Amino acid sequence: MKKSTIKSPAFPAAINYQWVIFAILSTTHMMMAMFFYSWGPLAPIIKEKTLINNSEFGLIVSTMYFVMVIISIPSGFLTDKYGAKWMLLLSGSLMGVAFFLMPLFPFYGFLFVVAALAGAGYGMINQITAKGLMYWFEPDKRATVMGIKQTGVTIGGGLIGIYIPFFGMIMGWQKAIMLLVFVIFGILLFSYFFYKEKPTSLETPSPSPGTAPNTKKVSVRSVLLKPALIFLTAILTLFAICQACLTAFLVIYVYEVFHLSMAIAGSLFTVAMVGGTISRILFGLISDRLFRRDRIAPLALLALIGVLSTLSVVFLNDTSPLWLLFIISAFLGVALMGWNSLAIVLVAELAGNELVGSVMGVLFAIAWGGMVIGPPIFGAIIDLNGYNSGWLMLSILLGISCVGLAIIRKIQKKESMPVNSAHHTQT
Repeated sequence: MKKSTIKSPAFPAAINYQWVIFAILSTTHMMMAMFFYSWGPLAPIIKEKTLINNSEFGLIVSTMYFVMVIISIPSGFLTDKYGAKWMLLLSGSLMGVAFFLMPLFPFYGFLFVVAALAGAGYGMINQITAKGLMYWFEPDKRATVMGIKQTGVTIGGGLIGIYIPFFGMIMGWQKAIMLLVFVIFGILLFSYFFYKEKPTSLETPSPSPGTAPNTKKVSVRSVLLKPALIFLTAILTLFAICQACLTAFLVIYVYEVFHLSMAIAGSLFTVAMVGGTISRILFGLISDRLFRRDRIAPLALLALIGVLSTLSVVFLNDTSPLWLLFIISAFLGVALMGWNSLAIVLVAELAGNELVGSVMGVLFAIAWGGMVIGPPIFGAIIDLNGYNSGWLMLSILLGISCVGLAIIRKIQKKESMPVNSAHHTQT
């Protein structure tokens, strides 16, 4: 039976404990996302206390993304070398320390230190969680499991959109942040005792069929230099720009343009995150089942939804009904937050168990460059020409992504080899 041939003998014995690993990785990723996306809901507070404009706030966010880019390459190789467990503890600790310092910020410049520590912590988490899931789950489950795990990102972002406004009113935003810090360190303590690197019967990681033990550098280079993957990296960079701009500016856009309360603005942010959550699960299933592990077609569909939803924002004004804002926010989340899991699975399958951290680290270091340049550019555009110009820019970028994905499809056909499932070509 074909399904059994792709399973490691380690999996049947580990079938129960793999869900413990899944819970640890998903919960940690969700908490990290709550911290990471807290900058959007905290934006009005930070701007008010530091008297900065949108461009200056965008620089703080871009600092976090810049450090993410810098740390992703070495952390990927370190994850392959030392394993997911120790890197998970390091990643979570950096994030916890960053937001332990957050309520203490005495001036604008101090926030760059907080952002840098947060970026360092978050820049490791995708490589770490992908490494863990690649070891603990069968290939025919990985896309679905990865999609579900990645919903922790959007769930975390959605929760923080509610948490900051409401708990901030109850106990003050500083104490609300400190409570989350205690929670993340509690999860890390649990992970220290209960996380296992891989199934015990998997003594040595199984190399990809036909891969020699000493060809790691060549394998990484050959994967990264594939024409389709080069185009894909550029496209994911455009997606990253759009995601960063959405998470950094959606709340403040609603607050300033529509003059709605922070609670409603935070709720719209949460709706966007819920849209992203549903998208990651739904498009993961669509990719596995309907498109038979094709990742390119679902990504193109998400890009098209992004074009339509960002264009819709351009036509909104202060008389637009609230229900329409909620619907558009949901679709923005579907498109601009839903692409990650497909991209991660695509890269992980290309890399294989042994190289997943290294390849993902290099590729996402490049793609996350979009998250560095996106917020300050978006902030500068809206400071000069208003928000509509910023949303129009995102629509154009997503349109270019659609064209790029069509080019990748042509490259796939020309090479007569699927870019999205390298292990198929080895059997």
